[in-house]
Amino acid sequence: MGKIVKSFVGLMTFILSMILLTGCTELQNETTEQIPLVEITEYEIISEETSITVSVEESVAESTSEICSENDSEAENPVEEDEILSEPEGQEQNADATVEENAVLQEESDAQSVENTGEGKVVVIDAGHQLQGNSEHEPVGPGATTTKPKVSSGTTGCVTGLKEYELNLAVSLLLRDELITRGYTVIMVRETHDVNMSNAERAAIANEAEADAFIRIHANGSEDSSVHGALTMCQTANNPYNGYLYEESRTLSECVLDGFVNHTGCKKRSIIETDTMSGINWCTVPTTIVEMGFMSNPEEDTLMATSEYQQKMAVGIADGVDAYFMQ
Repeated sequence: MGKIVKSFVGLMTFILSMILLTGCTELQNETTEQIPLVEITEYEIISEETSITVSVEESVAESTSEICSENDSEAENPVEEDEILSEPEGQEQNADATVEENAVLQEESDAQSVENTGEGKVVVIDAGHQLQGNSEHEPVGPGATTTKPKVSSGTTGCVTGLKEYELNLAVSLLLRDELITRGYTVIMVRETHDVNMSNAERAAIANEAEADAFIRIHANGSEDSSVHGALTMCQTANNPYNGYLYEESRTLSECVLDGFVNHTGCKKRSIIETDTMSGINWCTVPTTIVEMGFMSNPEEDTLMATSEYQQKMAVGIADGVDAYFMQ
């Protein structure tokens, strides 16, 4: 009985041992089988990351390659790049060229308009006074018994020492050039200082030319050094020698004074109507005397001696002549 029991116990022990051994083996096999799965999974994940990294690098490489290729292509064709880069500059140049062209066309148009203003018109310019005055007398008008000195040498700048006859001729020559550019036919009474011409003789030149306007250029003087500004002069409506020209001479005087003042910015004084000027009384054409400013005024004397202001005075008078003929 005891032997049987021992055998039974031994058998059971063996069976249990086998069962335990079998369980451990299965567990070991299971663990062994799972480890490769884990390793495989990690490998696959690493492979995927590597693959992604490789793919990204390949994409970057491809993009870089494409960019490099484009750059290489542009380098091989620099003209295309220059054309692209220069396009805005070209547009600016074209725009500048257009502006310049338009400006030139406008200048030509303005010049043509100015040239046409004086077409067919004759203007005689008398630069008042001369180097040496002539104190001999002549009648103040045709048939007059009253006489005056033929011509004086004029006044002198209180600051500059500039002689009036010098100033008058300088502005008259500029006026001549300005009027010629506007299409006028211009006749100068004098172009030098060393002449001997009376006021009646000067008027005769305008009469013989059948001038459309006779412009007499002068500067003023006063005992009061504060007096300044420009004025013009013409005959009265009752002038016994040429009163019939009053309306035309008055209009010419108004236009010239306005043009002068507008362009120079000087003080506008007035239009003086007088029958005492032999240079007016002997005229058979519309005339005006322009007193450009007072050489007895320090500021005005200094200003009138400058070339810039002389040009302004000439242009202002020319503007007035234009206005007169455009009435």
